[in-house]
Amino acid sequence: MGSPETTTATAVLDPPAGEDPAEIIDAAHVPTDPATTAGGEELLTPGGWPTVEAVRIDPAELVIGENVRKTFLLDDYPEDKESIREFGVLVPICAERQPDGSLHVWEGQIRTLIALEVGIEKVPVWVSVRDTTVPDNEHRIRTMLRQLNANHRRIPMTRADDAAAVALMLDLGASVTRVAKGLQRKRSRVKAQAAIGKSPTAQRMLDDGYSLEHLQLIADYENLGDTDAVARLETEPSWRVSMTAHRIAVERATERARLQASLLYGALGFGVLTGEPSTAGVAPEFIPPELLETDTGDAVTEDTIYGDAERWLVYVDVDEDADIVDRETGELVDPDSVDWNTSDDSELEPAQGMRHADSVERRDRWTPIYFMPADQLDGSGLRMRPFEPVDGALLDHATDAAADREAARIARRRVRKLNERGLAAKERREKAVAELLRAAAPPPQAAAFVARALVRDHQLLSRCHAQPTARELLGIRNSVTGLTDAAEQSTADRAWVIVLGLVLGALESRIDKTLWRYKSTAVQDYLRFLAGLDEPLTYHLDEVEQAAAGLLDADSIDIDAA
Repeated sequence: MGSPETTTATAVLDPPAGEDPAEIIDAAHVPTDPATTAGGEELLTPGGWPTVEAVRIDPAELVIGENVRKTFLLDDYPEDKESIREFGVLVPICAERQPDGSLHVWEGQIRTLIALEVGIEKVPVWVSVRDTTVPDNEHRIRTMLRQLNANHRRIPMTRADDAAAVALMLDLGASVTRVAKGLQRKRSRVKAQAAIGKSPTAQRMLDDGYSLEHLQLIADYENLGDTDAVARLETEPSWRVSMTAHRIAVERATERARLQASLLYGALGFGVLTGEPSTAGVAPEFIPPELLETDTGDAVTEDTIYGDAERWLVYVDVDEDADIVDRETGELVDPDSVDWNTSDDSELEPAQGMRHADSVERRDRWTPIYFMPADQLDGSGLRMRPFEPVDGALLDHATDAAADREAARIARRRVRKLNERGLAAKERREKAVAELLRAAAPPPQAAAFVARALVRDHQLLSRCHAQPTARELLGIRNSVTGLTDAAEQSTADRAWVIVLGLVLGALESRIDKTLWRYKSTAVQDYLRFLAGLDEPLTYHLDEVEQAAAGLLDADSIDIDAA
């Protein structure tokens, strides 16, 4: 053959007897070899290349010639296999006809071998004729230069163009399933690319190292027209995008819930506020009812307010965990009917006539706070309530009272914001833990962490909600035999992952949105364990989690930061 065979799994395949000759593809309109200039002058040597003949041929008739690519396994290219199986070989193979008539592939050996493996009957080939006047070593040098250039000078599509094309195909009527199958991708990736392809901001960031998951978050908000969310997300480093996105999601959910709770008051004629206004100063712009009285000196009641609702504004505030409700039905439950001694012990029987603490949960209550705009006071039949002097200092007392009101408002807002962050952190953390528990083996830090947790609290796994939370994090649906079945069917390493899941589930079940207030050694160890995970499971603690982990003071958290 004039050159040594490649060391990869290749074969010289003689054409079967009686096979039809190669099918010629309009050879007159095929461009000349790329190694020639527009004028036909050969770039590497004097003289020109012969005209390329374009044919469709059985890949079994091709011989894999010497190739610079020697180290590969076809099984490392499953997506290429699927592509060729469905669409055939799209990029023509380059082969050179030898003096004996055989066709030696010099570019496209992997495409050729995959076509053979998946059973493609015909492949497109550009055939040139070997120049026998060129010495063998010179011919091999030229071939290797062409092979290296063919491999190194391929220009991939940008991720942004890729996403835009996916979005366009869906807009043109292709289904997600069809595009996913045609591109050998998961449906979730196609959906993410489709969203990104419609978002100028996400497209712009796509080639800057951000993950599809993070960019889909930005794209979803941009496609909804939420420019504030987009502005916050696009300035975040990649490791903070998920953290900020979860915060925004909780904020938006809270805003929707507040709006829903406000609709009743709007229907009654009240103006609805989206934020609690300041009542600072002795003559605030928004006057709370406790600063007002009737013309006869009586206190302002709800009946007074509702009787002239058009003059009043209402802000619906959330009273954290104010209601106790049945976990199944959502109905209000009398706190005195619950045996609170059964908390954290699912196996303990409640006292006679009482219900188990496991059967109830706390929920927020939306409470209206009323304000009268100062410009509505005239004609309302109300007046500012006079302050009684304290030690003869009337103004100082009024000023102090206003400062106290403002401090209380700021404190309420701070608690709301930190709790929102706590809820966002919990949702993000549970997602990260579920990803960790999909592994075939536990991380190296897990053994010591599990040992510490069980030694610290020997009843940890029997606490309320421990197993249900663990099952949810492990992705196990069957509540009766799911955990035992999973353990029995697992390898030793996977069984240890399940043990880790039981411990993580027990600890996670004890953490709610107020974790920033915690001083729990078990919770601190849990959060520090997550923060110590290595790539690709690296988990960055939110500020409220850092406070719970004892790494910073909750009072230092800037609630107005993104």
